[in-house]
Amino acid sequence: MVSAFAFADVAAISELPVYFVRMGHSATFAALSVTVLSLPSAIVQPLIGWLLDRTSRHSVAICSAFIAGVSFVAIPFVPSELGVLSAFALMGAAISALYTCAVTMLGDRFTGGALVGGSAAFTLAYASGSAVGSSVTGSAMELVAPAAGPIIAGIVLLAFTCVMIGNALICAPPS
Repeated sequence: MVSAFAFADVAAISELPVYFVRMGHSATFAALSVTVLSLPSAIVQPLIGWLLDRTSRHSVAICSAFIAGVSFVAIPFVPSELGVLSAFALMGAAISALYTCAVTMLGDRFTGGALVGGSAAFTLAYASGSAVGSSVTGSAMELVAPAAGPIIAGIVLLAFTCVMIGNALICAPPS
């Protein structure tokens, strides 16, 4: 989950501003997009925490990955700058929720030294996810078309959503 968060976060922060400029938006719009991505991330944290305390943590993670994935895929098809920024804001909130879910689940499962080890593993997962996120989306934009960047990022997150759903179904306690 941390790798998926890092993949999406770095793809959104580093590659999508490049996408916006390539699609004819101004450099100012591209810079503004990063702010619009980041602000909702902070604003929704209390809501995400509330949901994690009162609902299924796996469901919050699945919904967050799905919303982020759909937001990425939608970006090339949204005709207005206000619509793009709205999708970007939703994307930012959903992406940050993934990390909050991962940290919460780590704290649920581990204590003491295992928790410290899990935190260290998160650092490795973040590094690998961020390297793949910028490489894959940048390469897709260069080799295929600019719109391939956000679309491939969305597909990766939607595939991750499917993996989480499958994992939830396989590992569900018997009823």
